[in-house]
Amino acid sequence: MPLAIQWTRTALALPESVREELKSRLERLHQFFPEMKTGMKIGITRSLDGLAFQSESGLVKLMLEVRRTRKGTWKYPTYWTIAHELMHLAQFNAHGIPSGERACDVFALARLPPEFIDDSPSYLVVPRGRRSRWLPRDAKMAHEIATEALELRRKGLRRYASWWEAEFETRTRGR
Repeated sequence: MPLAIQWTRTALALPESVREELKSRLERLHQFFPEMKTGMKIGITRSLDGLAFQSESGLVKLMLEVRRTRKGTWKYPTYWTIAHELMHLAQFNAHGIPSGERACDVFALARLPPEFIDDSPSYLVVPRGRRSRWLPRDAKMAHEIATEALELRRKGLRRYASWWEAEFETRTRGR
């Protein structure tokens, strides 16, 4: 089902091509978040990568950082940033998904195919230097470990985010 996007006044000031790119990214990710409502308002933030809000009545607002660079090109949020914010919306709307940033990262990593994990997790600890040189093989491993972490959580492991961090560090050591 296609998304029904409303744009804030600030977002409407962006060129149509920029808004179309944002919408395209959201639509590609939407399928991985079935709890997400199809109607949402999209705004622009200058201070954070992204923010997600949902009112008591269910209205959704997603704020994303989009800006023109000094070279004149546009800087878009990564697929990872958008997915992380969509996972927060899933946390609001689904039972069994705990709140919190680290839980958000683990659940999003487990849901997304590695090709959409185009940046390191936002709140989970990753080995020094890995954030600045995140590779496709890191994304694949992050996804696999997150899937394992959620299976361990299902079996009773309470510190599954810490387990993910230790396991990711162990498996990436020496690479």
